[in-house]
Amino acid sequence: MDLSEFHPRYFEAAEQDGLVVVTFSVSHINDEENIEELGHEVFALVDQFGFRKVALSMANVEYITSSVVGKIITLHRKLHWLDGQLVVCDLTPGVHEILSASRLLTYFSVAETTADALRILAVEGEGTTEHGV
Repeated sequence: MDLSEFHPRYFEAAEQDGLVVVTFSVSHINDEENIEELGHEVFALVDQFGFRKVALSMANVEYITSSVVGKIITLHRKLHWLDGQLVVCDLTPGVHEILSASRLLTYFSVAETTADALRILAVEGEGTTEHGV
């Protein structure tokens, strides 16, 4: 399956130079059923599409629950195990506050903008832009 055939419900995914940028399209992610589906969709980028470098843009997200934070932690660990990298970017004040209170701003690689996240991923991935299963 090609990324252009992938139509996730909660975000848009765009490939750029072998990296994937995930931009959430919902402002509040707080329903448990939706969070499970969100997790399956995000993990598919790694498990089915083979991406190892992910920029996670929170620009449109005002609020996330601890369950969503758990999905982001799982994504981070999954990528780490595969020698990949996650950069969380475009934090809104609400998301920044939640990640700060959870002491995760130093756990995750955090960038101010998507462009900054892509630069971080490109530098870390010099010579490793291939993906695929």
